[in-house]
Amino acid sequence: MIARWMIGPLAGLAALAGASSAEAQTPVKVLLDWAWLPYHAPFLIAQEKGYYKEAGLDVTLEQGRGSATTALILSQGGFDIAHVNTTNTAQMIGKGGPIKAVGLYQHKTAAAIIGIKGKVKLDGPQSLKGIKIGSTPGGSDALSLRILANANGMKVTDLNVVALDANAKTTALFGGTIDAVSGDSPAFNAYVRATGQEPVTLQLADAGVPLLGFGFAVNNAWLAKNPEAVRKFLAATKRGFADAARDYKAACEVIQAKVHLAGTLERCVDYNQGLLALSTPPTSPEWGQQSKEEWTKLVATLRAAGELPNDDKPVESFYTNDFVPK
Repeated sequence: MIARWMIGPLAGLAALAGASSAEAQTPVKVLLDWAWLPYHAPFLIAQEKGYYKEAGLDVTLEQGRGSATTALILSQGGFDIAHVNTTNTAQMIGKGGPIKAVGLYQHKTAAAIIGIKGKVKLDGPQSLKGIKIGSTPGGSDALSLRILANANGMKVTDLNVVALDANAKTTALFGGTIDAVSGDSPAFNAYVRATGQEPVTLQLADAGVPLLGFGFAVNNAWLAKNPEAVRKFLAATKRGFADAARDYKAACEVIQAKVHLAGTLERCVDYNQGLLALSTPPTSPEWGQQSKEEWTKLVATLRAAGELPNDDKPVESFYTNDFVPK
């Protein structure tokens, strides 16, 4: 039995312990590539199941407005870590942005031109001339189109590109005001199939575009102060990705319950399955690892297209594998 005179001091010690525990949580501000989409479910799973908390992290997630914008905001120090298209990360680093790629799980870009079967034919880059292509200026697809054109002896002006907000592209495609969209194939293939139609897809990776897909970047100043937090964040996030891959339906139910997510559960599942097909499985020990070979190709491609300066910046200055989960 505890004497009454001890209750006060013990309660005080408990309160101090609680405060100490709270103080031990490292705050981490994470900016996503875009507004809530099905593939963001792993982050919410990691939060809901306490993976971040177990790692000693107090993670705040914020929606983005395109990978190019996300990379810029990250470089300005507004956020600590970003989920971002790695090609846009490279572009920002080339401009002198103080950020670094710390993980890559999508080694083949999902960028594509997507249309509807029976309404348009997409049988190679040259087939894009003369059709209306909806593209979002602030997203990564604008950069992808420039690289596509350069890699195939064309100019962007050879293409009839219609600038559209991301949310307006599917409406324009289904309404017939454009013939195809520029964007990530898992997303738009799922949108088209949800209407009972079949997509036709020109995957840019199959058309001479060696761009990289999604990964993680960190603000350099924050990284210097919080290297262990970066390592813990990636490990906890990998757990969220593994859970999502084990049960797509459950993952989609989590994100639909927590945030506003347009579309049906079936479309969400279709979307996530398509994305994983282009990604390293989160159960693999290689998840997050980046290679010098792929970065060398990416940097050379961007420099040839005028998207990076032809300086002597070594390719190793763009990325690191030091924080990827082992």
